[in-house]
Amino acid sequence: MTPVPDRGPVHPPASLSPGLLDLGRRVELRLPELLPPADQRPEAVHQAMRYALTSPGKRLRPILTLVVADLFGVGSRSDRSTRVLDIACGIEMVHACSLILDDLPAMDDAALRRGRPTVHRAFGEAVALLAALALLNRAYALVAEAAHHLPAKRYTAEDMIHHLAAAIGSHGLIGGQALDLSSSPEELDLERLEFIHSHKTGALFMAAGELGAMAADAKRNELELIARYAKNLGLAFQISDDLLDVLSTPEEAGKDVGQDTLKVTFVKRLGVAGAQTLEAELLGFAVASLEPLGKKAEPLREIARFVQHRRR
Repeated sequence: MTPVPDRGPVHPPASLSPGLLDLGRRVELRLPELLPPADQRPEAVHQAMRYALTSPGKRLRPILTLVVADLFGVGSRSDRSTRVLDIACGIEMVHACSLILDDLPAMDDAALRRGRPTVHRAFGEAVALLAALALLNRAYALVAEAAHHLPAKRYTAEDMIHHLAAAIGSHGLIGGQALDLSSSPEELDLERLEFIHSHKTGALFMAAGELGAMAADAKRNELELIARYAKNLGLAFQISDDLLDVLSTPEEAGKDVGQDTLKVTFVKRLGVAGAQTLEAELLGFAVASLEPLGKKAEPLREIARFVQHRRR
């Protein structure tokens, strides 16, 4: 294992508003508190978990959870808000797990993630796999415990765990990744690409938004509205990733670029201009779905603007 210094939390990009940046800071401060100590056995796994989870990131998915919960009435200083914060952190643990797995030699074989060596480069493949699984299991336990203490009337803790499991499983993130790995270039038309990435990327965005709404005991029609917003947001986010792979540098993106040279991406299928147009259309659909919520949904509109203009 190559020792790598823990840089500690790095705040989300300053292009977000102070309010959203504050939510990101709340997540970053809470994340280390939810993990076992790095010097507790098995030390290597616990160190790798912390390395993956506290590396600098946008925290966009947990921010989405917190914004949606606040939108439907969870205040920032209540005991309920602390439970929602833990649910948001659970979402970020799932995301960190997926990044560890994506970067493995059997997947993308990436060397750089969030500006520093990938987990398997820093700790070895075996420890990286164990850390990913440990983060996933911690996320389930965390969401279950937090949801159990919420005073929601419409949704049970089982409902929330089911939503998270569905987002991760073979009909969600795992299914999208599997289809991405197994598809030949000839098979990857636009429809198949949209299917892959609405599952590989979009499903966790949907879970982030839905769990925020469920934690706030939102109405069923409001939950569906948030799901539509998050699905389009997640797919647009993937297209922005494809664009960054060809338009950005490793220093700007904080990860390897040019990784998609041999892959079929939205940019490969549509060109840069076409991918940018599709991204804008999806974000337009996401924002349009918020119309029934009026001005109080402005933070969600801001997240959509951030996705369109992000540089990392």
